[in-house]
Amino acid sequence: MRVVSIGDLVLDYYYKNDKLLGLNGGMTSHNIIANLAKMGISTAVFGACGNDCQGKLAIKCLENLKVDISNIKIYNNIRTRCFHISYFMEDEKLTFRSKKRCPLCNNKNWYDESFIDIDYIIKNINENDILIFDNLNEKNQKIIDITKNKKIIDLGQYFEFEELDNDEIIEKLSNKFELINFNERVTNYLKLKLNLDDDIKLYKFLKPKLMTITYGEKGATFVYNNKSYHYNIITKTNVIDSTGAGDAFVSSIIKDIIKNNFKYNFELFNKWYENSNKLTSKVVSKMGARGHINSLFKIKKNSSNCTCDNFDVIERKKIKRCNININNLETRIINAINSNVSKKIKDLNFKKEDNILFIGTGGSFAGAFFASKIINLLYGSNTYSLYPRDVVYRNNININKVILFSYSGTTNDVIASMKDFDNKKIYIVTKGEIQNIVIKTGILKKNILSYRTSSNKGKERGFLSFEGTVAPAAIFLKYYYNKIDSSFNIDNFIKSSINYWNNKLNDLFNVEVIKKIKEHNLINIFRGDYTDTAAYDLESKIIEAGIFNCIIHEKKNFSHGRFINYENLNNIFSIYFKQYTTSEYESKLLKYLGNNNIVIESKYDGIIAEFDLLIASQFIIYHIGKILDIDVSKPKYSDNAMNIYFYKGDL
Repeated sequence: MRVVSIGDLVLDYYYKNDKLLGLNGGMTSHNIIANLAKMGISTAVFGACGNDCQGKLAIKCLENLKVDISNIKIYNNIRTRCFHISYFMEDEKLTFRSKKRCPLCNNKNWYDESFIDIDYIIKNINENDILIFDNLNEKNQKIIDITKNKKIIDLGQYFEFEELDNDEIIEKLSNKFELINFNERVTNYLKLKLNLDDDIKLYKFLKPKLMTITYGEKGATFVYNNKSYHYNIITKTNVIDSTGAGDAFVSSIIKDIIKNNFKYNFELFNKWYENSNKLTSKVVSKMGARGHINSLFKIKKNSSNCTCDNFDVIERKKIKRCNININNLETRIINAINSNVSKKIKDLNFKKEDNILFIGTGGSFAGAFFASKIINLLYGSNTYSLYPRDVVYRNNININKVILFSYSGTTNDVIASMKDFDNKKIYIVTKGEIQNIVIKTGILKKNILSYRTSSNKGKERGFLSFEGTVAPAAIFLKYYYNKIDSSFNIDNFIKSSINYWNNKLNDLFNVEVIKKIKEHNLINIFRGDYTDTAAYDLESKIIEAGIFNCIIHEKKNFSHGRFINYENLNNIFSIYFKQYTTSEYESKLLKYLGNNNIVIESKYDGIIAEFDLLIASQFIIYHIGKILDIDVSKPKYSDNAMNIYFYKGDL
């Protein structure tokens, strides 16, 4: 199922005080598609534009959002439609004026009759596509009348009805749409023209499944099943620009309708309105109808003519969150190990008789896993590294310490897994703010091991965890060496490891390697001995980035039949983690794997190799993302997925 917008493309120009601010894609139906694409919904555009710089930029604005643009017709003999929005101060309030003529040179790039190809659209839309319209021109009306798809229309103007009689208006709209959205001006006009007393009577005439009416700051009305439900505005925000607010409102409603499988229930409308209100609040706080999605494109003149005639786009510098996090990794790790957390770990008073749970989720699981190895290695304690939900489904009667790993300190799953434990037994390793964690979780203040300091408050942003994975592991590594060799300089080791793997993996991962992975879209990851932490972390990062599939194999367990999958499905590309020393079995395994793998070999053995390879894991995902030219820390995901991500109930 796709949501498909239909109509000619428009490029919006934005001005303030007669100075051009920038450009962005426009037109209501395409703005709706842009919003839905940002929400992770499959979208496409069936439209038309000119083969000019305006058309190319209008397409680029959609393509950047991963909208399917393959059905846009490009014509050499037309100029792409352009709309000009000028901002100015009026009564100490920023307001705007929209028109089709450039305010600088008074030229008009606009054509009235649509260039969309009706036959092509009817032939190429899928039967389960949802069609979005924002006007009832002749071509749109033919598509509306001929197709059996679910259709949605958002009408913000009533000029199309002015030359029509009442029967013609009813014929155009009645029983044609799943959802009709009007603004207040249009409903007032239609009620007056059709001689209707209220919104419910208009609904009965038009017969959509759902009718919505927007009133700006006065809220919105839902009309369904011959009943009306009005909702007042909830979130008031500083309005910078109200253009695009109505488009966002409809987008959010469409998303919720799809999410609810086109089932309508008046009890849901309040929540649907809340969701739309949140989105419109974002929209009006930015300049432009799509400013909340993409900032305005900056352009420069490439001729003596006005920029409404011809221009060059000033390419935006891509700043990837992953790059920022990797560039700050060394500083953040060293700051963490030099905080007072390493000293506070001593207060946990580990003993060989201890039974200890180390709990983490997402990127924090690797830190939990490494810490459990450290304590087992030092004391012989019974240590168990688990995901939060696993804790709930086991007998924990003999557990005398629980150590949680959470970058924020308030991860719901981690905290929820502790509900049956004595608070005195619970400790948390975090970069969160201590007082905030105490308030939200009830964990004892003295049991919060935060590596946040006055000079180290900055936190990485993005879906993948780098600092949140490595810093806790580094803290426990320092604790280990304070016990066995206090002369070991962990700061220098971390700097050396980061420098080594950044350079080494830049050479190992190249375009040819990525091509080989993409052939099967799958990576086998081999773990065992002192490589487990890196393997679990890399698998998590690759899966969370959404770039490839992964299978983890314990090196010896692979020999017990897992090679059948490897051979029969031709899943033959591998990343093989190893410490420096090669065992006899490992030599045979590597010989079997041949050249279809990349060996990530540490210069060390033992627990120091385990940490060294964890550093390597961060740079593997970084260099893969660099070759693919994607920000692995900012993957695309749906709003639907966030329902489980933010789940805060019983595990």
